Amino acid sequence: MPPFSAKSFSGRRRVLWLLIVFAATAICLGSIVAMMIYADAHDTVTAQNLVAHTQEVRLTLAAASEQLDRIELNAELYSYVGDKGHLGAAEQASVALDSLAARLKVLVVPTSEQEQETVQLQAAAATLALRVDGLKNHWYSVESDVVACRRILTVLQEQEGVLLEQRDAAARRENLNAMIRRAIVIVVGTILILVLFGFLIRDAVRSGHFEKRLSRTNDQLRNTVGRLEEQAFESRLLINARDEVSLSVDARQAEECTVRYFSELIPGTAGSLYVTNNSRQIMESVGSWGVVRASAPVEGFAPECCCALRSGRPRWRRPEQSVLHCTHFLGEPPERYLCLPVTAHGETLGVVTIECQSHEAITMTETREESAISLAEMAAMAISGLRLRERLELQSIRDGMTGVFNRSFMEVALDRELHRSARQQKELALMMVDIDHFKQFNDTFGHEAGDLVLRLVADSLRQGVRTEDIVCRFGGEEFVIILPEMTPDSAVERAEALRQQVKQLAPRFRGQPLRQVTISIGLALAPQNGEGAEELLRCADRAMYTAKHRGRNQVVQIDSGILA
Repeated sequence: MPPFSAKSFSGRRRVLWLLIVFAATAICLGSIVAMMIYADAHDTVTAQNLVAHTQEVRLTLAAASEQLDRIELNAELYSYVGDKGHLGAAEQASVALDSLAARLKVLVVPTSEQEQETVQLQAAAATLALRVDGLKNHWYSVESDVVACRRILTVLQEQEGVLLEQRDAAARRENLNAMIRRAIVIVVGTILILVLFGFLIRDAVRSGHFEKRLSRTNDQLRNTVGRLEEQAFESRLLINARDEVSLSVDARQAEECTVRYFSELIPGTAGSLYVTNNSRQIMESVGSWGVVRASAPVEGFAPECCCALRSGRPRWRRPEQSVLHCTHFLGEPPERYLCLPVTAHGETLGVVTIECQSHEAITMTETREESAISLAEMAAMAISGLRLRERLELQSIRDGMTGVFNRSFMEVALDRELHRSARQQKELALMMVDIDHFKQFNDTFGHEAGDLVLRLVADSLRQGVRTEDIVCRFGGEEFVIILPEMTPDSAVERAEALRQQVKQLAPRFRGQPLRQVTISIGLALAPQNGEGAEELLRCADRAMYTAKHRGRNQVVQIDSGILA
């Protein structure tokens, strides 16, 4: 054994201090990177919440604008024709406008300019409601009140647009700052690690007594770098998933994107993504990854079949931890699997099942469980937003009873097709369809039978026209069919075919056959009978009433403004 010397003692102490500094630096770097990842994730979620809030405000503003248009249109129609149905529609729209104004006041930031505008909007909406209510006994215009409400909505929309731009700019600045911070940490950390590693190599060469300790330190360094690389990979993957999910145009694309990124995040596993169906009673499989065994997940199951959905939080199933299995597997369930609920705003949208088929898959899943939860939350927010947008779009253009387009969409589509026909110098046909003696269905068999007849007739009309033709419910038992690029002879043939097709219907309600269903059709052509939408609708309506007076169950055509 060599004699003890002050030099060797100093060398050992220096190596010890170097090791301590090295370990402290690695811990600090790991903590800093972890804090940066947490801060970036928090900023991302905050930015998404802000954007979601802005989108909700803008959707509410759009809905309020739509209700305002309905008030103006129905009030004007009431002033022209005196139909109390239009007055009732205007009153309903005014109630909806007042509710939306109250919702906007809740959504906007207190003590802001928007709050003052929403207060003014509530007052203007209340005044407009009083004015609409007063239409019962007086004939005057609500145009000034509508203009006042529209002005306030325009100001709010402009303010939300400015706010959205500010939030986008702040998000971009934050991303740039995050990139700079990461670059600084990586550069500084790399420099520190290289300097410390150089000192360790020099001391190891000088003294063989520290080789074992140096090897252990190198192992720690490799583990630290591995953890940093793992965290960087997960961070990049989540950022890419967020960007791609945000670009999805519908919920189906977002679901496919989620499945793909789950397969990349946890390789070596097999799993499936389930989402709730329209009835919210069944979880349906929308995608899977990996090679599943004989215990493949089922295509659909009730929510109570999954323990994670019942508990509302992620759940591991391991033999040493739990003996209770989920029942959404075919055959013998796997020994180890993880179920992640997909929820957004307190609503359960689905569940992700991850089956671990090997020890490596178990380790990988446990290591990246937090990232998997973050990916599920990100997907839930995107799917929830896309589903909400799809529901709003569908409700704005479709009739809830029959599934065909509603009257508002018909007015827009008719104007568009008339302009297109005029530009292309082609003819356009318009059919006004009315179900004969429809009131007898309601009086004899009840309103449910009447609703059944409406749906059957709507389906028959939709099946009997071309893909480019537009079938709309005009109101009550009346339908309007827009047929672009249709000659007069073809239009008459099409109308007769539709009449015969409806006549062949054999409706049954609760096992009881109903009477025969017939329709009367009024046919008008553009530009022969008019170039404007109102004029064309008026001609088709006159033709339809003429068909009624002539005995119903027939087609009457307007020929150059004269009944034929």
